[in-house]
Amino acid sequence: MSEESGTYDSSAANGTTTNGTRGDAPLPKRAAGRGLLPSTWLGRSLRLAYVGVDGKGVETSAILLDWCGTGPIFNLAGGKVLVVWDRLVMLELSNG
Repeated sequence: MSEESGTYDSSAANGTTTNGTRGDAPLPKRAAGRGLLPSTWLGRSLRLAYVGVDGKGVETSAILLDWCGTGPIFNLAGGKVLVVWDRLVMLELSNG
């Protein structure tokens, strides 16, 4: 850390990242998906909370069918539903 500038440039330490506050190029976005769920959760009942289309929070339970780069796919009330990662708030295994 430089006492004159008050910023930390980690590129000097490991050669891989830059600060980005002095006009440096920002770090590249992660190429991988936002999150991967354990494969043991497939076919199991989960509790989930997400932000609905109307902007209100929704809490329900569903069966996890699959996931993709856009988000997890659930069997919800007999239909296949995709909940995008940006709308997903909470996802946990259900005990029942």
